[in-house]
Amino acid sequence: MTVLWTIIGVILVIVWIVSIVDILRHNLGMKQTVAWLLIVLILPFIGTLLYWALRRPSAEEAQRALASAEAMRHGGVRPPFDSTHVG
Repeated sequence: MTVLWTIIGVILVIVWIVSIVDILRHNLGMKQTVAWLLIVLILPFIGTLLYWALRRPSAEEAQRALASAEAMRHGGVRPPFDSTHVG
């Protein structure tokens, strides 16, 4: 049982660190960055969940998602080939 809790703890620490890096990487403005950092540092688990639930995608992420959806719409992504595929 100790191994399970250790694995869970390591995963939570990794997610916590990734969240802090993401907060610092985004251009949220000084007040929002400091506020999110304080929330995530004071309440690691709940603050991290709140951050990822309320986080807005950056302009680059939104553009990438739009380009991906557009490519799928126009046949940029082909279905995988298998023995039942005719065409």
